[in-house]
Amino acid sequence: MFESLCGNCDHKNCCTDSAVPLVFPKELELIKKNIPDTTNFLKTVKINGVHVNAIKKKNDSSECVFWDGETGGCKIYESRPIDCRLYPFDIMFVNDAYHWIVYSCNEKSDWSWSELHLKSLETFDGFDDLMNNMGLFSEHTNMILPNESEKTPYVVLRKVNWKNN
Repeated sequence: MFESLCGNCDHKNCCTDSAVPLVFPKELELIKKNIPDTTNFLKTVKINGVHVNAIKKKNDSSECVFWDGETGGCKIYESRPIDCRLYPFDIMFVNDAYHWIVYSCNEKSDWSWSELHLKSLETFDGFDDLMNNMGLFSEHTNMILPNESEKTPYVVLRKVNWKNN
C-alpha cells in the first residue's frame, strides 16, 4: 500500500534507515514471547534523563536487527512496536493538539485511504503508552532525525483521537 505513494521518492523505510524504535513495556512482553533473550535486540537509550528501551541496529549497519534483507520484511511483524506501526505517519503537536501527519514529497496526494489505518493505530493496545510518553517519543525523534519537519515536506491529516487530546 505505502510503496505506491510516490514513484520518485528516495527515502528509505524506517527499518533500513536511522530510526531506532522505542519499545514500551507491553510491547516488550509481546516480543519476548517469541524472543525471550533481549540482549540481541534491545538497548537502553536515555531521553531527558529517562531510560527507555529501543530496538538495536545490526552491527555496522543502519538496518534494524529484525529486518530480513532477503524477504524485505520484518521478523517480528505481528508483534512490532507501535513506533514501527506508525510508518509512514507521525504525530506532531500543532495548534495546541496532537495531529497525524505524513512526511511526503507528494503533498497533493489524496490521503483519504489513510483514515482506516489511523483509526486502527488509535485503537491499538500500545497507543495509550505512546501517547502517555509522547514527550519522550517526540524528543527521541528529534534526537535521531533533527529538524525532520523542516527537511521533509509533510501534510497534516487530522487531529489525533485520544482521550487527552
